[in-house]
Amino acid sequence: MNLHIIRAAGAGGACLLLMAPHVVLAQTAGTIAAEDKADNEVIVTAAKQNSTGIEIPNAPKARAVVTRDYIEHTVPGQSIFNAINMVPGVNYVASDPYGGNGGTIRIRGFDQSRIAFTFDGLPLNDAGNYAIYSSQQIDPELVESVNVSFGSTDVDTPTASASGGTVNYRTIMPTERPSATTVYSHGRGNMNRIFGMINTGDLNDSGTRAWVSASNQRYALFPYSFARKSQYNARVYQPLGAGKDFISLAGFFYQHRNGGYGNPSVAQINQALGNPLPLASATTANPVRIDLTQPQYDRILKAGAFLNSPNCALASATPGAGTVQDDRTLCTNARTININPVDTGNLRFNSLFTLNDRLTFTIDGGYSYTLANGGGSTVFAESDANASKSGVSRNQYGRVGAGQASGRDLNGDGDLLDYVRVFYPSNTQTHRLIGIAGLRYDIDAGNLVRLTYTWDRARTRQTGEAGYLNPDGRPKSYFGISSDSDSAVLDAAGGVLNKRNRLTYSILHQLSGEYRGRPIDDSLSLTVGLRAAFYRRNMSNACYTIPNSGSEAYCTGQTAQQVAADSRTAGFGPPYSGRIREYRAFLPNVGLVWQMDPAASLYASWNRGFSAPTTDIYSYDDKVISLKDKEAVPERTDAFDLGLRYTTGIVQAQLGGWFIRYDNRIVTTTAPLEGGGTISASRNVGRVDSKGVDATLSVNPTPWLSLYGFGSYLKSTVKENVRNGATGAILIATEGKQLVDTPNWQYGTRAQITLPSLVMGISAKHVGDRFITDENDAISAGYTLVDLDAQIGLAAVGLPKTYFQLNVTNLFDRPYYSNVWSAPRVGNGGWLNFGNGRTVIGSVHFEF
Repeated sequence: MNLHIIRAAGAGGACLLLMAPHVVLAQTAGTIAAEDKADNEVIVTAAKQNSTGIEIPNAPKARAVVTRDYIEHTVPGQSIFNAINMVPGVNYVASDPYGGNGGTIRIRGFDQSRIAFTFDGLPLNDAGNYAIYSSQQIDPELVESVNVSFGSTDVDTPTASASGGTVNYRTIMPTERPSATTVYSHGRGNMNRIFGMINTGDLNDSGTRAWVSASNQRYALFPYSFARKSQYNARVYQPLGAGKDFISLAGFFYQHRNGGYGNPSVAQINQALGNPLPLASATTANPVRIDLTQPQYDRILKAGAFLNSPNCALASATPGAGTVQDDRTLCTNARTININPVDTGNLRFNSLFTLNDRLTFTIDGGYSYTLANGGGSTVFAESDANASKSGVSRNQYGRVGAGQASGRDLNGDGDLLDYVRVFYPSNTQTHRLIGIAGLRYDIDAGNLVRLTYTWDRARTRQTGEAGYLNPDGRPKSYFGISSDSDSAVLDAAGGVLNKRNRLTYSILHQLSGEYRGRPIDDSLSLTVGLRAAFYRRNMSNACYTIPNSGSEAYCTGQTAQQVAADSRTAGFGPPYSGRIREYRAFLPNVGLVWQMDPAASLYASWNRGFSAPTTDIYSYDDKVISLKDKEAVPERTDAFDLGLRYTTGIVQAQLGGWFIRYDNRIVTTTAPLEGGGTISASRNVGRVDSKGVDATLSVNPTPWLSLYGFGSYLKSTVKENVRNGATGAILIATEGKQLVDTPNWQYGTRAQITLPSLVMGISAKHVGDRFITDENDAISAGYTLVDLDAQIGLAAVGLPKTYFQLNVTNLFDRPYYSNVWSAPRVGNGGWLNFGNGRTVIGSVHFEF
């Protein structure tokens, strides 16, 4: 963090000490350069002081920036999203203390699918359902800063899913001097992690420099879970001339294998405790509250009926001619099957070119790749005549025989009597290209305009090939398999048994324009922008669409005549190609900062956002299987912020209020079909209003002590009920209710001391009660967690850049539930994730 002086209008020689991080506010090279230019009167005048690393920039929008000053004290290897958990309005909860089993994040009540995440300007959200996978992020040692925009985007944000704001992080720059860094960490669950990085320093007179890194982490917190992840990163940076021009190329590759553990439903929690919770009588007016003592919490964990089993022995693995091998009740929750394998990576390009003294051109771009699934299994009857038996895949019908036979011998014992469990994951493979070109014109020293064009094309293939399991339940192949593989489970026609086969092209064309400047005098900074997004999905489905089954299609080797002749499948929607959906949005934003005096400023902004429907429109085909309701249209948000900031060399404070109007909210719920029946599909269910107050205070009274505190209050109100589109009957009574998994109150604090050989910090955060259900008849109790971190320098033993780091999370071992998976009402479910008990992690950071 640097202290800067900005001249205030009419102040003569008056100065303002402002904590404003340099080039860390935005994601693309164009926005970074524009923000840097807008602050062209900023002069660095003071040395770096101790800081907690959580900054509130003097920007026209509500923002927060987390820098390396804080990131370097967090748990090594944990998701970088964990670093923003102390920012007002943000709640990130990890499924384990090391991040390998993922986690969830909400910002001002918006879930992660409604928040745009970017990585050096590259979009991270899934192209189909906009999900973000927190475990699949870059090592925190490589992150320079994380920027959070509350309810708003930058004008060039490359996204079709940012109704709730943005989170973007940027990687560190290669250093001018050569260096090497190694970090080794150890913690409970036999967690071992090694990270290494080499900085080349300047390789030639032109300043070419680079770094490369690698890390590996493994642990098993419970006998029934494991996590293994490795990643490899590199960046090359080339300055161009003596100015700010540059080109940069970076790469990231990540592999992840884990065997997760189950999550208890509210009903399972109640059963394990002897049914003390009044679930049957729970109502909105009298909700049931899940608030457990430590003995109760331990009792549920030990009961473990919902946990994945460490053991699996398949009957089909020992075939016997003329006898029935039956896997239907075996290995239903085996950890070896419920896995989450991921291979993902990207290439990122950033650049800036000064064309003349007024004109600047920037270009960002990249390519990303993901292959992943969530595991899972099903049982096929070898004979299609047994397809309707209990425990068999409910959508088998005639697919094993494929219209050519009555079935197929799947385990090779010469009969068709068996019920064989197979690996049946939902694979997703995405290739994505993106380019962002920007042109900035500097009108004068205090005013500029810029234009940006974005092209984003994602090719997503979704399949669900069946693969053989080893006798202990381990898949013979983690991912999609071809018909000539010995891992493939084939039908009688020689095709791979498959539950879906979809191809989607998701294409975004986006134009944006922006003005930044001081149109009246130097005390007023104004930003005005317009983003025009044109989003298109081109969808093809090689399988039959099944009414009442949004997650599985009917993929078969049968002819169309055979499918139509079978009364069980005659009403299925046939395969199709070239199904087009187009969405358009024109999204203005306005923001201003009024520097009222050298220490105080007022900010205000209005930003419009949108989020297009996801690919669950594959649930119907528009011809044979059509919705009675109209198809979902994009969500729209209007976000308003107003607040005050006070900044001196010692104190930084902000108090702000906000309001978000949220129209055409999309939910996935039961929708009626033409001709009768229902299906799970996206629908618009109306309006949600959210409002709140955020406050932060940072104090640096001495060079060795820094204090930080924040508080957030949020109130959300759903304005309409979820109704049956055909009859108008209420399906879910959401009117007047609050959003799930969204606490009204969050507050926390951090204190840090910095001495010559010791840096120690302690953080505490309270998360208030959260509703588990849409009808607000069940509550997960609030909790307070305290974390401790310390770095002990080893300069005294001749290692000036080496230190030992200690992290203790959940210092007081507080029992709590972290992630929440909602249901319409408690009678329908509601699931909770065990919080992380006290965890001690020791690390040695070695550098030379």
